[in-house]
Amino acid sequence: MIEFGQPAALWTGLAVGLPILAHMAYRRITDRHIFPSLRFIKPSQIPRTGRKTPTDLPLLLLRMLLFLAVMILLADPYWSGSKSPEKTVSGKELVIAVDTSPSMGGWNGMGEAKEIAQKLIQGNKGKTDVVTFGKKVAEEWDAGKGQDTLLKKVTDLKHGWARGDAQILAERAGGLFGENSAVKKLVVISDFQRSDWQSVSLNLQQQGVEVEMIRVGMGNETASRFDNRSIVESKVVPAGPGKVRIWTVVRNWSKNKKTDFLQLAIGGEIKDEQKITVAGMSSKQAQFIVPSNEVSQAEIRLVNDDPMQLDNQRTVWLKAPPPKYFGFWHDTTLDEQTRNEKNFLRTAVESAGDNGWNRWEENEDNVNELRMGNDDSKLELLLVLGLGNWFETEGLEESFSSFLKNGGVALITPAEIFSETASVIRKHDWMRFSFTRVVGGATAANNPLRIAALDERSKLAEIFSGKAGRDLYLTSFRKFGILKQVDEDISVFMKDRQGRPLALVKSTQSGGKLIFFPFRMNTSWSDLPLRTSFLPLLMELAKKDKVRERGWPVLEPGEQVGMNQSLFVADKPGVFRHADKWLEVVFPPAESVPDTLHEEEIKMLTGMTGTVSKLPVNEVISSLEKDSYSLWLWFAILATSFLTIEMIWSRPNIPTL
Repeated sequence: MIEFGQPAALWTGLAVGLPILAHMAYRRITDRHIFPSLRFIKPSQIPRTGRKTPTDLPLLLLRMLLFLAVMILLADPYWSGSKSPEKTVSGKELVIAVDTSPSMGGWNGMGEAKEIAQKLIQGNKGKTDVVTFGKKVAEEWDAGKGQDTLLKKVTDLKHGWARGDAQILAERAGGLFGENSAVKKLVVISDFQRSDWQSVSLNLQQQGVEVEMIRVGMGNETASRFDNRSIVESKVVPAGPGKVRIWTVVRNWSKNKKTDFLQLAIGGEIKDEQKITVAGMSSKQAQFIVPSNEVSQAEIRLVNDDPMQLDNQRTVWLKAPPPKYFGFWHDTTLDEQTRNEKNFLRTAVESAGDNGWNRWEENEDNVNELRMGNDDSKLELLLVLGLGNWFETEGLEESFSSFLKNGGVALITPAEIFSETASVIRKHDWMRFSFTRVVGGATAANNPLRIAALDERSKLAEIFSGKAGRDLYLTSFRKFGILKQVDEDISVFMKDRQGRPLALVKSTQSGGKLIFFPFRMNTSWSDLPLRTSFLPLLMELAKKDKVRERGWPVLEPGEQVGMNQSLFVADKPGVFRHADKWLEVVFPPAESVPDTLHEEEIKMLTGMTGTVSKLPVNEVISSLEKDSYSLWLWFAILATSFLTIEMIWSRPNIPTL
């Protein structure tokens, strides 16, 4: 029988009334004839009529048929019927695509999916292939494996851990079928979680593939899809000497208030337990305090009976996070002035941290990696001492620019020949200013070069108050470069008493910073090494605008860190030690969200040509025994024929001379 892929288009059949109205409104115009006299014409009465009937009925019928043909054409007609017993099935291919994203591990989604897939394999008499998809197309099994093998593979299916991305199926679906398959059908079994499917298109009509979507994991009468609580975040912070605090955030996705138990397990044993009540559609924090010198890791468990258990655990490291790395670039011929400056800056950076949660550590290996162009050097602060011609000779401009672009913080001090430094900075457009000259001779001058009062509204003014401010303002400079016409996007945090810049800072869009001191921190340019109160200034300027709390690298399954031999690919949640890295892998938070697509949204994924099925699957299996053939081309030919005949029939008559 005839079925329609777009039955809503049948409403366009109401337009068939347009030609009827047009024919009823038409009035025949009397032709004028030249006649020599009216004397022999008898007068007659024109009869009145109360109703109007259409004229030219055959043309009206033709136009009505044209409108009906266009209506059926828009409705996408196809012939669907049971397959004749004598007809071969070798040309029909069925591909079963099973979603294995983590959300399928809840609400019995994977159990329902395996049951449906097994029935489809047993009920289909043609060629059957099975494919699984989540973050990627994980596995494919073709019909050559045999029905028993396919059933065994489906029975052993498990959910994955990486966040789902159904777009990978959309990109791969067309290539899953054989080139010579006469009929191609794709059955997708998924819970259609919104975060995995919201931007996906499975419109495969142009590739000749019929798509059927089967929804699973919708919950039941006792446990709905929204009846879920999950641990969405955990972090560890210091809580005093020898102790750490574990912060945990629990989310309640239900509209009703829920009460559960939150447990802290160490070494497989429960060390602490708290009762936690969370209001509907909200979150709540909880905390545990643990001695940090006894254990290195802990597991937080949310004990409840919700239908999604995968997001009820979180494992964390209780160790102090890795240090922040810094390092130096300078000329290979290290002179005494540069050595003194390096020692001073090293002391300034290291003194900004502590021996626990906030540590700074010099790392020459990371500096050398960055110098060789490795963007994955994990360096947070780079200090370039005596920037001059050697910088361009070694070809470090590209690595330096990339470091700033990726959010790094860099400090530059000038070379003995200040014009070299100014030339390199302006040439690569790191900062824009004009260089006048170097002013010097503070030891011989009556008025030493000193720092002006800091802006009272600035953070530096808070740091340098009281005795610290007195020592800062007594600091003298032997010489420094005079800069003018400083660009507007550069902040001048410190000036001398004549208003000339002494500290220039430019922030990057990625959150990094470039700091330029137009003086050197050694005894030949200033007496700063003798002023320990100056040390906080450097770290305050180097602090990023948006400081992220320091912690272990936190990954989701499927993500990776490192390169080559040190590459680590996260597989499942937990804590891991890889090479010299300590890592935490967490359950993807997006997979805890219970929102799924509505039925109409699922249809839109297939361009409104697919169907959405629900349990039981009898209709899905019976549909495999039907053949469907598109009638679109035949009705297109019919509509074109009607239009051609109508145009010929209604063409105006051209009088002959």
